[in-house]
Amino acid sequence: MKWVVRFTSILIAGAACTTVLFVQALKPSNDGAFLFFCAWLSRPYVIISAALIKLHFKRDSSVHWHVVAVLVSIGGISFLTDVIFWHPDAQGAIAVLMTPIFQGLAAGLLLPIALWVFRKMPT
Repeated sequence: MKWVVRFTSILIAGAACTTVLFVQALKPSNDGAFLFFCAWLSRPYVIISAALIKLHFKRDSSVHWHVVAVLVSIGGISFLTDVIFWHPDAQGAIAVLMTPIFQGLAAGLLLPIALWVFRKMPT
């Protein structure tokens, strides 16, 4: 389980750093806008990390939590990459702002599915 925790932590930190680089690529008009976008888009990674740390200290952490964290992190970066670089358009700004909401919805959908899948797996 140790390698899973390390891998997940590194991936979440990398996703948060990549998000900050994406905000820099958006070229916000001032420092306040930059900080707002960084805080807003990094929020899912902070929440995921806090939840995983809390579960780890409660000894309730299992692999399915980490799988969902990895999927949500990769999904968020992939979505931002698509909106900012691959298919930029006039509605891209709204899509960028909706990214943390989409990540929260994805986590809410994936957690019960992952729990069910890992319970069905033979040990």
